[in-house]
Amino acid sequence: MAVELSPASVTARRRWTVAVASLSAALMTLDVTIVNVALPQIEGGLGAGLDGLQWIVNAYTLAFAALLLSVGSLSDRVGRRRIFALGVAVFTGASLGCALAPGTATLVVARTVQGVGGALVMGTGLALIAAAYAGTEARARNTAIGLFAAGGAAAAALGPLVGGLVVDAWGWRYIFVLNLPLGLAILLATWLRLTESKAENGRHRLDLAGLVLAAAMLFGLNYALLTGPLDGWSSTPVVAALVAAGALTAAFLFVQWRRGEAAMLDLRLFRIRSFTGAILVTYAARLVSFGLLPFLVLWLSGMLGYGPFQIGLRLLLLSITMIVVAPLSGALTRRVPVHVLMALGMALTGAGALAMTTIEPGDGWTAAAPGLLLLGAGAGLAAPHLLGVAVGVVPPERAGMASGAANTFFPLGTASGVALYGAVLAHQVDRHLTDAGSALEPAAAERVRALVTSGRFDALAALPGPVRQAAEAGFTSGLSAMLTIAGVAALLAALASLLLIRGADQHQASG
Repeated sequence: MAVELSPASVTARRRWTVAVASLSAALMTLDVTIVNVALPQIEGGLGAGLDGLQWIVNAYTLAFAALLLSVGSLSDRVGRRRIFALGVAVFTGASLGCALAPGTATLVVARTVQGVGGALVMGTGLALIAAAYAGTEARARNTAIGLFAAGGAAAAALGPLVGGLVVDAWGWRYIFVLNLPLGLAILLATWLRLTESKAENGRHRLDLAGLVLAAAMLFGLNYALLTGPLDGWSSTPVVAALVAAGALTAAFLFVQWRRGEAAMLDLRLFRIRSFTGAILVTYAARLVSFGLLPFLVLWLSGMLGYGPFQIGLRLLLLSITMIVVAPLSGALTRRVPVHVLMALGMALTGAGALAMTTIEPGDGWTAAAPGLLLLGAGAGLAAPHLLGVAVGVVPPERAGMASGAANTFFPLGTASGVALYGAVLAHQVDRHLTDAGSALEPAAAERVRALVTSGRFDALAALPGPVRQAAEAGFTSGLSAMLTIAGVAALLAALASLLLIRGADQHQASG
């Protein structure tokens, strides 16, 4: 027999749900940004090259993205709190595995398991909040969702500094040890303070076909993007991966369309212009931020020689600006339409990326300062509204699916950004080394490229001056090309926000 809770108890439960879900969002996001700062130390400690570093970043995001869409359906059947708690436990255990990893392959596997746990957590966090706020006004629900998003945004902003402090003080393994007490605290609060919730009918079923197809599709595409620059785009494994990814994408879309409401992603949601716009802006936001961040870190550490904490301090230009602007963006929604704020945010982001395209080999970090400030301001304006728009423009009964779709495009943007920018960097370094002349044998040139693209400029000291100069020019040329791509993508996202997102599409929460 259900126990009737007093209004005060219901309010307390809601606050605990938002607090626990927001802290979990912060932890999952912190684990992405904190790893970026530690990449040079991981490379030195484990001997990981560019491909290894990319897989350390992408292993988490690929597993995360592949499972998010179906986690909501699973939690509807067996209980949202139960799946959330399982995810926290898996993530925390995998963090211990990361801390103890003896080599790159082991670390990649542990990061993959972390991604599974992260998907279970993030895929149910919004569902827990939605269940806790069932029957309330839309404004109360949107405020709770905003706090959930703010947890991730704060972690994204402070991750580089926290990572720098931890790596400088204790080493890169402790960035994963940090997850252990936080994960245990979330797990304890989940069982003691959160209420279990399930769907009231048996209509929801896990879309196993969609899950398998999505995971295989994403793996094939990202495998090709990661290995193409290293093995050649015409190599058999890369061509096979691209063909498989195309076929799997077609099969996934066909299955999802045929399953309709039973699909883990109802493709008819994309008929809602604002939903499509929100998804595009969500993808672009991560493409031009988290996808780019590892390479900015490599520039600061490899070419400029800064340690992790020094890198974190310099990236505070981006972080503090984002933290200051984000609350202002929320307040501005009373006077300025959300789609205009999002467009302005992405336009500032694009301007920030383009402002840094002039960086040359001899420049110091201050050459990036104006761009970092603009990037932070743009993220602060746009980021707080991304999830809210995607959830708010679909019928209330589809809010869980919409949040899953929007969450999925966060890691997809990161993964494809890291892969794309890595390919661009490798190409530019190869081009400059070739233009430097025939001083290097092919095997030596390949070794130099591997050192440059992983930020190991200290290992180039014994090489002839022209080769070192070509390597540095190739790195900054690659960085400039990445920033140009990011800037154009952000400006296109701003245009999409203006043209596609409409206030008229908003739905009100229903009890």
